[in-house]
Amino acid sequence: MIYVLVRFTVEDLAKWKTVFEEAADVRKGFGSMGVRGFSKSGSPNEVVILGEYADKGKAMQMFQSQEFREATQRAGVQGPPEVTFLDQVVNLTA
Repeated sequence: MIYVLVRFTVEDLAKWKTVFEEAADVRKGFGSMGVRGFSKSGSPNEVVILGEYADKGKAMQMFQSQEFREATQRAGVQGPPEVTFLDQVVNLTA
């Protein structure tokens, strides 16, 4: 399992959210096990996504796919997203 942190800025948060939710099948097709989305307090058009994927290779393929590029364009993502792959090193309850 691999985690992916994605940072980007959108033109309109509501528009982006609609397209992002519609793209769930694309993420699932590349092994997504779930995602959480956040916007920056005080700057709602700055978005951070934390995704969990079954396989790093498949996740990498998604971020290079035509489907991903088309979805980011439709969603109004400004510039290329910053994508970081993360390995979990600790998981605490509090």
